[in-house]
Amino acid sequence: MMQDSGRLNRRRLMGYAAAGGMAVLSGGAWAKAKAAPDARLPDGTDFALWEQPLSFSKTYYVDNGSAAADDSGPGNQARPFRTINQAAQVLQPGERVVIAAGTYRECVRPARGGDGPSRMISYEAAPGAKVYIKGSEILRDGWRQETVHAAFRPGGSPPPAEGGVTTWRYQFDSALFPDAYNPFALPSLMGSWAWLNTATVDMGPYLRRRGLVFADGKPLEPVEQLRELAAPALPPLPDFTKPATPQNGLPARRRGGPIMQEIGGVPEARFWVDPSGTAIQIRLASGTPADHQIEVTTRQHAFLPMHSGLGYIRVKGLTFQHAGNAYPFPQYGMVSAAGGDHWILEDNTLEWANGLGLDLGFDGNSAGAPKPGVAHVIRGNTIRFCGVGGIGGMGTSDVLIEDNLIEWCGWADAERGWEAAGVKFHRARNMMFRRNVVRHMRHANAAWWDSEDANCRITGNIFADVLTVSAAVHMEMNREPNQIDNNIIWDVRNAEPGTPGQRGCAGSGLFINATDQLMVAQNLIGRCDNSGIFAILRPDRAGSGQARENTIANNIFAKCGTSAMVFLDRKNAADGNVFVDMPTRFLGFYEGDAKTYLDLAAWRAAYGWDATSVESGIQIAFDPATLRLTLSGARALPKVTSINRIQGDLLGKPTGERRFAGPLANPAARESWSVDPRRKNGI
Repeated sequence: MMQDSGRLNRRRLMGYAAAGGMAVLSGGAWAKAKAAPDARLPDGTDFALWEQPLSFSKTYYVDNGSAAADDSGPGNQARPFRTINQAAQVLQPGERVVIAAGTYRECVRPARGGDGPSRMISYEAAPGAKVYIKGSEILRDGWRQETVHAAFRPGGSPPPAEGGVTTWRYQFDSALFPDAYNPFALPSLMGSWAWLNTATVDMGPYLRRRGLVFADGKPLEPVEQLRELAAPALPPLPDFTKPATPQNGLPARRRGGPIMQEIGGVPEARFWVDPSGTAIQIRLASGTPADHQIEVTTRQHAFLPMHSGLGYIRVKGLTFQHAGNAYPFPQYGMVSAAGGDHWILEDNTLEWANGLGLDLGFDGNSAGAPKPGVAHVIRGNTIRFCGVGGIGGMGTSDVLIEDNLIEWCGWADAERGWEAAGVKFHRARNMMFRRNVVRHMRHANAAWWDSEDANCRITGNIFADVLTVSAAVHMEMNREPNQIDNNIIWDVRNAEPGTPGQRGCAGSGLFINATDQLMVAQNLIGRCDNSGIFAILRPDRAGSGQARENTIANNIFAKCGTSAMVFLDRKNAADGNVFVDMPTRFLGFYEGDAKTYLDLAAWRAAYGWDATSVESGIQIAFDPATLRLTLSGARALPKVTSINRIQGDLLGKPTGERRFAGPLANPAARESWSVDPRRKNGI
């Protein structure tokens, strides 16, 4: 039997790519990428590319499904390692590990990084292999059946003679947590968040335990009280189109509502954590625990270097799942670069982090890193189901983030901690954020550049279906030039209807939060509850911008509930825009406490803005799920002059110096468009 297993193992490994000769991009591809219209940063320079074709001097193999696997062995095709972490301890610069299909319940801890672009250390799935790296364990034997009643009973009172719901209790053994980290014993909030106003903020999401529970891959709904396991049904998903009813200063929907139903959870399937953190009790939709695979998060990370500041690491084609991590910050991602530099993460999937999926730059593990957050490439990944955020980056520079799908983040409903977003960066410099799809955000911004970001270009992306107390795209306190062009920002709803949200911007497309020198050009911004672009000042923050010297040009604004844009200072510019299906007075100017909304003619007469802009009767619809854009009547749109050498469109087509407003080179070419901007191999 062992001999047959060995032959099977060798056949599996024969399909793996041999060592050497693995190119990331060909020489022609480099030239094409460099010459692309979306490769230019706001200051006119091309984004700096450092990647080189890769070859490897040695390849190790991991296959935990092979009878011949042995962590004490050589890690070759005949005797692969059993764990990825064993390979992580022996890999040297210029070497790689190829991982066979399977589920690996471990935290990968790289001992070292590469020493240059051509001598990276690579962790990659075998061709066609489904590799799952999980920060969770399966609970098998040890379940105890108990009956729970929905009615409140004072302590010491006997249970009712009849009724109740069957539940299952599991007492944890400390051996279940290999890193001596028990997420069920810790609140999701880490440290002191002094800015959380406990008088007005529902603290439930922040005090919820970090641990997650899954039955057959689907999340169980966390409940705060044991008796809630027996409630006849959880509340239905709230109707966010209707105003909330305040109770003690809080919207009613934030009190005890479900969080998992929209992202795969079943209303009847729930779990409760014993206050000690040493046991859980679950209710299943059907059957007993023996009929299901019950998984619980047992780790904070699934990939974390042994030391901070490791560089030139490549991670390709792997699926990371299940992390019981804290809410940022400090940032502790399910996958953490620990202050490393020059990483390539491509074609991976990150799912089900309680807090953050991926962290880059300065974070909770980066102390002592010499170049934290420098020159990472994040390409072609899928990041979803993260409780607070998909990607977080503190202090990054020269980072390329392209062709990713980021969705269904923010479900923890902890947006009032002001770290919730599909992606969020602080002090990013020279970032190229292009051709990403960021959608289905719940209680989170889609994308947020927060404080001292400079020379960042956000181009050719989709930001859609966003439920937030803020905006889809948030630019906060940035005083140096940044650029947002050729994007679609669509369907942004106020997460707390009837309230203004974050400083009045809730449900806006773009939030200019005390930011200067921002260029917003050639975008489609529409179907926003509030304003297409909403601006504020921040007298409470020293050194913030003045919401001036911003340029809003050649955009299409459609179906915004309050206004297309709000300006606070005469030192701004706007022209070449198209306004569709807007309120009567859709252009706002705030001066002190005075708020004035004007129609287009009065706006021009009063301030001189939008001299060539037009109102249009075209019909626009966009489906965030299918990424299909419908335009009817676009032939009537006027042409505009391109600004800042933006001479390509959302789909990579060249436009020249004269083009139509909005993100398409020729919107009249057809009525129905597939506008998924992602491209193969980053080209």
